[in-house]
Amino acid sequence: MAKTLYGHTLGANIKEKEVSAGVQIVPDNRTLMAVQLNDEPDVEAAPERLKSMKEVFEHYEPKCEIDIKNKEEELEDMVFKFNTIEDFTKKGVIEQSSTLQALEEDEGVYAKFRDVLQTNEKLRNVISNPEHKKEFIELLEALIDELDGE
Repeated sequence: MAKTLYGHTLGANIKEKEVSAGVQIVPDNRTLMAVQLNDEPDVEAAPERLKSMKEVFEHYEPKCEIDIKNKEEELEDMVFKFNTIEDFTKKGVIEQSSTLQALEEDEGVYAKFRDVLQTNEKLRNVISNPEHKKEFIELLEALIDELDGE
């Protein structure tokens, strides 16, 4: 029993977190229902007897056609094909598109810059002063010009 102090109860209530079961293999004595994973509707919805996920992907050949804006704001037509469950993950989708790979690489570079700005106090002081910031930008532009010349 919890102790009381001036009418207040001291202690804690522990609530166990419910966790989802995740993906489980379907036993042989069960039936797995799968639907077509493409944008095109199926003319005949006939039941198929497929034994594994590999057979499901080979039979239905799921794919998705979308438009992606690249860095130049131009639309690119992309067709994403899904051959395994992993292809539905962020990593699986990015691996299929060079545009998305370039954007993810840029995101990593920007994240590194953000971390440097958050942890480097001297750099933050330079950027917070408008005069120092202007001189710093001029220095960076001179370095870029020098690197481009080589």
